[in-house]
Amino acid sequence: MKQIIHRLGRWAIDNSVFYYGYLGFTRKFIKGCFNRHLLNPSVKLVFFRQIYFTGVQILPMFSVVSIVIGLALVGGLTKFMVQFGAQDRVGDVLVLVTIKHLAPMVAAILLVLRSSTAVTAEIALMKMNNEIDTLRSLSINPFIYLYIPRIASGIVCTGALATIFVYISLLGGYMILSFNLNISFGFLMQTIFDAFNFKIVLVFLMKIVLLGYFLMSLPIFSALQVHNSVTEIPIALLKGMLRVFYALIFVEVLGALI
Repeated sequence: MKQIIHRLGRWAIDNSVFYYGYLGFTRKFIKGCFNRHLLNPSVKLVFFRQIYFTGVQILPMFSVVSIVIGLALVGGLTKFMVQFGAQDRVGDVLVLVTIKHLAPMVAAILLVLRSSTAVTAEIALMKMNNEIDTLRSLSINPFIYLYIPRIASGIVCTGALATIFVYISLLGGYMILSFNLNISFGFLMQTIFDAFNFKIVLVFLMKIVLLGYFLMSLPIFSALQVHNSVTEIPIALLKGMLRVFYALIFVEVLGALI
């Protein structure tokens, strides 16, 4: 019984310390977003380089995944609905499945696999080698130079890739429909636009911002907990990925409830 109480207490303390620290990290991020030094050319260079590594390099693989999902899910789902005489509901289902749920989540998952792990290792090595302390000694704010550009690039790339996913998957799905059913591209687009509303757009944007923030900020925060041992880097990497996984579930549930 004592061991169970000890584990529960340790779990509660560890999580309380984590959430308190992460909320402080988020507060510093929000405050840093209004810092005039973000306009510094060196900070802009870090931002654009991170966009290239995070979003541009993943485009070929992401395009293939989008086409496959579009052919398999969007085309198959639409074909199924048309066969059962539910053509008037095609737009509602495609908007709900593709835009509200699938596009942000697929973009976030691929970015987590592509960039979150790399950012964790990068920041952890910088912390262990005292490079972050060196920046502070030179009066360079690590939040402005290191963290905010990476987090901002995560949000931008999540939004861009999610939008690309919507277009590619819908076009891929239409390829199946055009060969099997007498449905024009104009009819498909019209049903989708008719199903659009402010709530769908709001949820889409909210999920992009939250997912983009979590998939970069959680790995960075986990990496900053590394001290002086190389063996702590895999631990920080594992913790960061688990925390991102929980955050993805949280955002998806939140989006489903709205």
